[in-house]
Amino acid sequence: MTIINMTPHSVNICDPAKIHFDATIRKWVADDPTTAVVKRITSSGVLNARITTGEGDSIDGIPVPVFEKTIEGCDPLPDDPDAVFIVSALYASAYMKQGGDPARVMLVADPVMTTDGKSFVGCRGLARPF
Repeated sequence: MTIINMTPHSVNICDPAKIHFDATIRKWVADDPTTAVVKRITSSGVLNARITTGEGDSIDGIPVPVFEKTIEGCDPLPDDPDAVFIVSALYASAYMKQGGDPARVMLVADPVMTTDGKSFVGCRGLARPF
């Protein structure tokens, strides 16, 4: 089985021994961002979902713009039956709505941040879409 990253950026998997959950900022953080990443999965291209945005109803008179998103479709997965593809959450939603096989796509699970909680280091692993 091959893992292919179809997002526009590398996906960095962090060593569980070098990260911890910081309850004060409610985020996973890397103890040392320079050594926390143990696996980098570089991008092999991008799969896009086609989403349209329209004006939605207001929220009981509250002056906040509300939009409605409609999934129109998505790019097909590459023809590689021995691969699992890392995709964006938006793509996964579109793919699943079209009846896609959830065993073929993965999402980034649990972002890992710098200790101040402001910059991404990587993630704890991958997850199946739900």
